[in-house]
Amino acid sequence: MKFGTFSFFQLPPGHTEEQVIREEWDEIKWADELGWDHIWFTEHHFIEYGLAIDPALLAAAAAMHTQRARIGLAAAILPFHDPIRLAEQLAMVDHMSEGRLDVGVGRGNRPSEFEGYRIPQIESRDRFEEILSIMLKAWTEERFSFQGKHYQIPEVRVIPKPRQKPHPPLYMVCVGEETIIKTAHRGIPMLNSVLNGPTDVLVKNRDAYIKTCKEDGRSDAEIADLMSKWGVSRHVYVAPTDVQALEEAKDAEMWYQKALRRFLVPDDISKAHPTLQPAFRAIDEKLSQVTWEDLVRETVVFGSPDTVNRHVQEMVDMGVGEMMCWMNFGGLGYEKIRRSMELFSREVMPNFR
Repeated sequence: MKFGTFSFFQLPPGHTEEQVIREEWDEIKWADELGWDHIWFTEHHFIEYGLAIDPALLAAAAAMHTQRARIGLAAAILPFHDPIRLAEQLAMVDHMSEGRLDVGVGRGNRPSEFEGYRIPQIESRDRFEEILSIMLKAWTEERFSFQGKHYQIPEVRVIPKPRQKPHPPLYMVCVGEETIIKTAHRGIPMLNSVLNGPTDVLVKNRDAYIKTCKEDGRSDAEIADLMSKWGVSRHVYVAPTDVQALEEAKDAEMWYQKALRRFLVPDDISKAHPTLQPAFRAIDEKLSQVTWEDLVRETVVFGSPDTVNRHVQEMVDMGVGEMMCWMNFGGLGYEKIRRSMELFSREVMPNFR
């Protein structure tokens, strides 16, 4: 199994933007020094849930601040970007990182982000498909043109081309079964998150993905290679004892759960597109019932090194290829995060390599 860190740059009460950004970058450099395999970044806008506003900018900075870890996007939210501009930026980052870039893509799920970028959320799927097609052409064709519903591009030459050929490895953020099936058809590894609820959903996701790959005629070797890149993000906090870990992480985790609900659910669901309202109401109902006890029992990876080792073994048994460890969430203290990262790297990671 591989191990990555996951950076959101969260801004909980009592923290300043300067502090959050400075400390998170210190932790990113620390992860590279400790031997983590990946540094993952996300993309979010307009909320304290995350200040990770620009995937290309963050990846470029990581290329300059790290030496060995691969740099992953989980993910660039394609509908918010000009496809030509993003293709150029990521090709340049691929060179700056000496070929260490992995590009995860997603179509977004937060209403106010679409409002802020003046993109109707109902168009997210179509825009995502067109932008991904354009980026692949930009990376692999000397000259190309594109005529779509949302983007019309006359013949253009995009340079530089990525260092990795034919392009940086792609990943797809998958939430629903429809996206999982499409991702399997494309032959792209999937990225999942377990932020609340039981981990059983991972087994369901895995089975749907593998079933589709087999129906498409992929060989066992091809499927094994794709599954070796299957990444799953979870909140992780390691302390000397279980009691200490749970005591120290509780407030941060509960702030996070409230922030997640604000992130995913519009302030006024009735103003959302009618076809999106049922999903928003279902999400709101689900997140309103999350409790600390349920999170500890089902979801979070909090505890002593022995306890965390057991959690990781469960993911190995499910076939997860990479654990994307979200170590800095909800305002955990700087020294606690560094101690947690070091305990994980010294007392957990070596057991699975």
